[in-house]
Amino acid sequence: MKVQKLFRYLWRINAILILMAAGAITFGVGVLIFQEFGWRANARRNAETGVQVAVEPKVDLILGHAEPIPGSVILRAELTVSRGSVKFNSGGYSETRNILFIDPTQKAAHWLVPDNDHVIAEHSDINETDSQRGKLIATAMLVKPRSDQEELVAGRLLLVDPTGTNIVEVSSDVRDLQVATHRGDELTLLYERNRHLISVVFDSASLVKKKEQEIDVPQLK
Repeated sequence: MKVQKLFRYLWRINAILILMAAGAITFGVGVLIFQEFGWRANARRNAETGVQVAVEPKVDLILGHAEPIPGSVILRAELTVSRGSVKFNSGGYSETRNILFIDPTQKAAHWLVPDNDHVIAEHSDINETDSQRGKLIATAMLVKPRSDQEELVAGRLLLVDPTGTNIVEVSSDVRDLQVATHRGDELTLLYERNRHLISVVFDSASLVKKKEQEIDVPQLK
């Protein structure tokens, strides 16, 4: 009898603990849902009250603050879209869908690409000096199609002058941009294409390609 009573007490304690755990989980889920709706509502308000960037209203597109380009009168602003959620405290995140180039001396600004259906997965400014304040020579940008597995898909690698008017397509089928650097009168880019490393050299003034080669990577045994 004493053993049966002991098991009864243990069963009741377990039941209470299970109820407490279920209550805590329910409360946590409720908080996450509340934060999710709040985060989405805030993103929607920012989009609706910001600069209009499309003929048809886009509730998720936000044009960020313009920033000056070092050594130039041109301003640059990123068009982003809010993605993800606050679940599990991971926080929301944004994707850069386009870049707006603004010349204060001209009435019309212009976009890097003509739509917002791509993602600028990587961009690397190439300055005259190692400092970010040095005059900007060009920017290497990797533009990919929208995907839930962005790191796996390939896109177009572009080399863009500070005004955004001279846009050179370095290569298609590029998965990753590794290095974009400047030395002397040359710009060197190292990127991954079709599981191979490619090095390409451009003239820093004209952005004309001077040399391209595949890097031989010794295979380990």
